Amino acid sequence: MSRIFGAKELPPQLRSDLNAEGIVVFAPISGSLARRNYRTALHYSSASWTNIDGGTIALSRRRLVIWGNGEALVEVPLGHPALTLDLRGPEQMLVEVDLGAACPTGTGWMTLLLRTLHGPRIAQVYGDAGHHRPAFR
Repeated sequence: MSRIFGAKELPPQLRSDLNAEGIVVFAPISGSLARRNYRTALHYSSASWTNIDGGTIALSRRRLVIWGNGEALVEVPLGHPALTLDLRGPEQMLVEVDLGAACPTGTGWMTLLLRTLHGPRIAQVYGDAGHHRPAFR
């Protein structure tokens, strides 16, 4: 790869794995991230809020990956019960993740309010896997 790896781009190995699985949606995102009762081995926070200054959402035939701020914020198999997806309009969606169920090393909840032009398509594909609420609010 001839260019420098950027913070909003997926790492080459992850991108390669998603390509092998069959990418259905690959789109830029922006928005905000809130964590509640977030705990890992080296970090605890009762609540925190940050912007996602540019990121990527990738949906393959097997999993959903939300990349932002230089890290994988969400990486779960399609239909995972720890994640709910709620469309808030044609370009906005709310993603809530139970970190204790989605990641063996974390606890708490993560809420992402994302802006992307591909929200309806993501909701449709993820909903076909079984977990999303389709109503606009």
